[in-house]
Amino acid sequence: MKQNLFIMGILMFLLAACSNQEEITDPHFMWSGNKYITTYEPVEEERLAERVGVIKTEVEGPIDENGESMGLPEDTELYRIDDQKESPADMLAYHIGNRFYIARKLDVYQ
Repeated sequence: MKQNLFIMGILMFLLAACSNQEEITDPHFMWSGNKYITTYEPVEEERLAERVGVIKTEVEGPIDENGESMGLPEDTELYRIDDQKESPADMLAYHIGNRFYIARKLDVYQ
């Protein structure tokens, strides 16, 4: 019985993760045609390459354009991570306060 509940929980989590892009409630933004979701995973400043841009607009609803975000303030700086093992487009860093965090590319299937 416990195993069935565990499997049901995993399935529900996966279904929620694959839901429609307009239902994303965690902070996220669009950059270079890709949506990125914030992870709050810290990244050391030494790992950053160049600054790629800034968040231009914070919106309340779904994001549709590059530079828009939901949950990240305007002027949040975005950076490319230099030494990542994944594709350079899969992760970006963002700067909040005096720390840098990782945002991961969000694959949305419609």
